[in-house]
Amino acid sequence: MSVAEHPAPRSAALHDPHPSKAQFRGLAARVALAREEERAAVARQLHDEIGQDLTVLKYELVHTSALLVEAGLPRHLIDRLQSLIGIVEVTTNLVRRIAHDLRPPALDHLGLAAAIEFEAGAIARQTGLRCRVSQLARGSTLDHPHSIAAFRVFQEAMTNITRHASASAVRIRLSESRGVFTMDIHDNGRGITKTEINGAASIGLLSMRESIEGLGGSLSIAGQRGRGTQIVVRFPLRQQPQRHRRRPRPASRRSQ
Repeated sequence: MSVAEHPAPRSAALHDPHPSKAQFRGLAARVALAREEERAAVARQLHDEIGQDLTVLKYELVHTSALLVEAGLPRHLIDRLQSLIGIVEVTTNLVRRIAHDLRPPALDHLGLAAAIEFEAGAIARQTGLRCRVSQLARGSTLDHPHSIAAFRVFQEAMTNITRHASASAVRIRLSESRGVFTMDIHDNGRGITKTEINGAASIGLLSMRESIEGLGGSLSIAGQRGRGTQIVVRFPLRQQPQRHRRRPRPASRRSQ
């Protein structure tokens, strides 16, 4: 008896021998979202499991060191134990930094603007780059996938600025107008050239453009020699459903 085999369903992008740009962009957006979910899961494991274990290990070593001092053991043994405590502290800080880089907590708990302000402040302290963040909106209505995509563009842009732009200052402006969210990053560096836009230094931003467009947005990069580089991300905002207020009922007259 023969059994008919039914082929597994395939996505439209794989089934179509000539997939459109829209299909590629949609696929890029889904891949980026899956990557972010994986990064968030790894960050939680690093912070909640490995980070906690390292903290417990440090306290146990400190306690053991105190007991060895009371027991009068040779100083060189205690010094070696203190060295181990230092290694655990360095490793703990490294794990926390990796977890933060994978998924900044401020992005999940405080939103896009707060996460950008926090990261810009850290970059300013580390590099001396003057960073100015302005938010010209009462509160962003971007959903989580769009906020994450915009934040990753910001991170990549700041990396390029600190490494290649020869800039001393950068302005990051977040705004909402006429149903469109805009993130405008403008530095005062040497200005990116058209050749560099398509070169290896900008490959991170160019790859992000696909995922941005897959989410219905746009990403533009422009430079002017001696006047800096401007990177702009735009997303259409979803209309929030308006709640209809119920009119109060007129008070009923009591019969006298």
